[in-house]
Formats: sequence, C-alpha cells, structure tokens
Amino acid sequence: MVEEVVVAAAKTYTGKCLCGEVSFSAKGLSDIWYCHCQQCQHLTGLYIAAAGVKRDNLTIEGHVNWLPISEGSKSGHCASCGSYMFWDEAVRDTVSVLAGSLDDTEGLTVKGHIFVKDKGPYYEITDGLPQFEGFPPQGTRGETL
Repeated sequence: MVEEVVVAAAKTYTGKCLCGEVSFSAKGLSDIWYCHCQQCQHLTGLYIAAAGVKRDNLTIEGHVNWLPISEGSKSGHCASCGSYMFWDEAVRDTVSVLAGSLDDTEGLTVKGHIFVKDKGPYYEITDGLPQFEGFPPQGTRGETL
C-alpha cells in the first residue's frame, strides 16, 4: 500500500490551453481544492478548481502571459487564446495549476473548499466536502497547495 502512494505522488500530469499553444507537465501535483476567493471570482466569474505543484516540478512550453492580480500574485494565461491556466504567489514554492487545463486528473481527488467567506451569495456549497474561511490548517492541505 505504501508503494502505491509513492508512485501516485510522483505521477507526471500534462495539460494545455484551449488552442494548444501552451502545454505543460507537472510532476507530483497535490489534490484539488476549490477556491472561492475574490481573485478567483474576478478572473473566472465563479470559483476555480486547482492543484498545487512544486515550482521546480512544473515545465511550461509556449508563451504564457503572467498578469499581476495582487501585490504578490499573478495569473498565467495563454498568449494566443487567453486560457487561464496557472496562479502563482511569489512567497510560495508552489504554482497552482487549474484542473480544467489538465489532460487527465486520474489519481487526484478534491480535498475541499477554501476562502468560502468570499463565495457569492447566489450559490450554495452542498457537496459535503470540508470548508475553510481561508487557507486550511497546515497538515490538512498537503504540502503543495
């Protein structure tokens, strides 16, 4: 059983933007979290589903426009089609990869909802997953969120 967990943690995931001009590989993605923060809402119109990867384990091919979205964070979009694919905060050693840009999510599960204090009043969260006002406590979120 332990051997299977180690293999799953080392899996390399691939993904791309809508037009295919940007592709990436991410080794050792964390599980997926739904983020309901104001940044995510303004970027997408709702919330996002994203998994974290250590910066050194992410390889990107193609031209990504990195747009500042706050003093310390930026979003990564395909320069050709505009697909939103990445979120990066300078103080972290990880980059968030939007789950919708992954070619395959086998082996990843959704861990819960973060920044639910910011969610819009026009929808409810009823899936029974854990909900956190901000980031979940250390040890709950995995190493790469």
